[in-house]
Amino acid sequence: MRLFYYTIAAPVLLALRVILWPFKMTGRFFLWLHRFRKERRRFRRAEYDHMDGWEFEEYVGELLSRSGYRHVEVTRGSGDQGVDVLAERDGVSYAIQCKHYEARVTNKAVQEAYAGAEFYGCDVPVVLTNSYFTASARELSEEIGVELWDRDELQQMVRRAGGRTA
Repeated sequence: MRLFYYTIAAPVLLALRVILWPFKMTGRFFLWLHRFRKERRRFRRAEYDHMDGWEFEEYVGELLSRSGYRHVEVTRGSGDQGVDVLAERDGVSYAIQCKHYEARVTNKAVQEAYAGAEFYGCDVPVVLTNSYFTASARELSEEIGVELWDRDELQQMVRRAGGRTA
């Protein structure tokens, strides 16, 4: 029995392994490529208008991570002092208030982001929305230094981050 194994079976199995190895690696590569493209499509086509507020905050956190922000943290729901996501990029810390609205975002969100950034000691307060801002919110943000990222900016961020993996 040993003689058969060492003289016939083992060399045949080794030859099959050597011959089939490239096919196995090619199959693994195409499986990886399929999963990568599927994840990228899923992320790019995310229907953030149909998400609830919690899902939107998590999506923004993932979006920021993919966009090169570091130390991204989605804050807990209650008692977050008006800040939903904390992030850092190029040594600058951001306090981001996410507003998932159908209507335009008002002054209140700008005030919350400003106060939350002060509370967390962040450099830049930001209000990010899937909608747009009222004129008074834009005016207030210019006066107190809050960045406003509206729907157009959100879509640009998604396009830029869609090609990267987390």
